[in-house]
Amino acid sequence: MNDSLRQWLDAEMKDYAPRFKAFNRRLMRRVPIWMALSVAAMVALGFGVGYDWQYVVKVHLLIGLGFAAFIWLCFWIQTRSVSIKKVRGMYEHALLELSPSDQEAFARQSPTGHADFMNSASDKYPARLMVGPDYWLYFRGGCSVYKVSDMESLKAVQETTRVGYNVGDTRVRQNLGIGVSIVAGYREGTASASGGPSAKVYLENSKQLGEAQELIKKYCPKAGSLWGER
Repeated sequence: MNDSLRQWLDAEMKDYAPRFKAFNRRLMRRVPIWMALSVAAMVALGFGVGYDWQYVVKVHLLIGLGFAAFIWLCFWIQTRSVSIKKVRGMYEHALLELSPSDQEAFARQSPTGHADFMNSASDKYPARLMVGPDYWLYFRGGCSVYKVSDMESLKAVQETTRVGYNVGDTRVRQNLGIGVSIVAGYREGTASASGGPSAKVYLENSKQLGEAQELIKKYCPKAGSLWGER
């Protein structure tokens, strides 16, 4: 890694670190709520099935406290399994896949803007989208770099999953929206296309899509003519 890219990465980690700490604090603030709900649910279950208060205290309350301790342990393990050092390692892995000339150009591109997405219900880290005129970077539990000059199209695609449920004796299946992606199609023969004909920036909802589109509009005018139909 050349000096200019290392300096850029040092500055990026310094900027990202406060968001990472805020994300972990936000995650841990939910722990007392889940712990209290687990205790309350077990106590309510005991009274609901008709046990007297002594049995509920001796059995259901203790079970609830056990669930609460387990929940706290799970959240504690999660916060200890992530670190800014691991974030840097994922950044480095993605950046080192660029050619030396692309590394130099990436580190020096200007202006750039970024957005952070605090998806604490599904992610271990705050997601970050950085957009510049020549390169984009997206970090969401893994890091990817996109080269704008290799793109030939952009579109927003609704992401769905197929779910099934019973209505009487009939099994019903339908598509359920789970997010939206910006899909960048690459020109055939480019370096980016060697890893696949397209790349995705997955986002949780239309609000995040709007933020991403505003970043692209403001900081990457080259991509303005690439948008296709949704």
